[in-house]
Amino acid sequence: MFQTVERTVISKDWLTLLFLVTLCLLVLTRFIFRKKFGFFLTFLFSNKYQHQAESKQEDIINGFTSLLFFVQVISFSIFAYVAATFFRPHLVIEPLLFVKIISFMVFFIIIKYIIEKIIAVILDIELYINTYNFHKINARNLFGLLLIPINLVLVYYDYGNKIVFFSIFLIFLSYNLIVLFLLLKNYQKLIISKLFYFILYLCALEIAPYLVIYKFLIK
Repeated sequence: MFQTVERTVISKDWLTLLFLVTLCLLVLTRFIFRKKFGFFLTFLFSNKYQHQAESKQEDIINGFTSLLFFVQVISFSIFAYVAATFFRPHLVIEPLLFVKIISFMVFFIIIKYIIEKIIAVILDIELYINTYNFHKINARNLFGLLLIPINLVLVYYDYGNKIVFFSIFLIFLSYNLIVLFLLLKNYQKLIISKLFYFILYLCALEIAPYLVIYKFLIK
């Protein structure tokens, strides 16, 4: 039998506002970047989006990815907030909990990106890391979109089962493994030439930080 916990009812008004903001960002992105947005939705299964970015020599951080980054941050922050208040109901009364979560998330992503750039320059693997970051950023943005309907269910549907969150964690882990597999498959020659540095990079900046956060959260 699955273990159930009593769910604390949280105010949904401000969450509804956040969903509206997310929807407006998506509409704006779709309006400004109509063709690119269509390619982006098939990012994992087609090279059209990548070919378009390469043909225009676009930077990894641009108007399109920035708009979707805001969507991603809001989606992940809502999920983190709902999960935190589910497993720790007393956090519902924590002042500005969501603000703290989204601030930490933005700070963590920006600092991590800067450190990645510095290490890539030091190890002379900037080209490889740029390729990896291109896929990672867009894959996370895409998962941010997929997380929106999941968040809607979590916020507006009454449930009391931990398996829901564990399933989402498992899906996210599987999703990232699929993205990494596709990256290795598409760029195996490029990555193999710097395989040691790439593995070192993954361990130091893609695994270790999340293990530290996990250990911090379970205490």
